Amino acid sequence: MKRIVIALALSAMPLATLPAATAQGGWGNSFTADDARDARERGEIKPLSQILRPIQNQYGGNMRHFVGLFDQGGRKVYIIDWVTRRGELVQFTIDAKTGRVIKVS
Repeated sequence: MKRIVIALALSAMPLATLPAATAQGGWGNSFTADDARDARERGEIKPLSQILRPIQNQYGGNMRHFVGLFDQGGRKVYIIDWVTRRGELVQFTIDAKTGRVIKVS
């Protein structure tokens, strides 16, 4: 009986209790809005609006979903889901300090 209760309790745990790296497919910890604001004020990252402008100019379309700001091996990266002018869904990984696109998938 104890095993059943434990199994039910474990299966009912929300996914939010998983580490951020697991929840984000291998990415490091995500930053809170306060962390991101503080990093922006210290000049460690560019504001999201500055990151989006070049993508808008090159790909057209618009941001579908802001996945978040994450730590990737000591580098802060923005992850953004984007719908291009052709209607394609693309995910960008962008260096938050330089604005350079690291990966398009």
